[in-house]
Amino acid sequence: KPGYFQHQHWVYGRAGEPCRRCGTAIKQIKQGQRSSFYCNHCQR
Repeated sequence: KPGYFQHQHWVYGRAGEPCRRCGTAIKQIKQGQRSSFYCNHCQR
């Protein structure tokens, strides 16, 4: 069961799923041992 604050994440851990704002698929990039998640359309 996810924790309370995980309900507030708009992109984290949602690679491939639609962006809640625009519907574009969320992308994931790996930088070293870390991952970054972003919407290619909304992120500026």
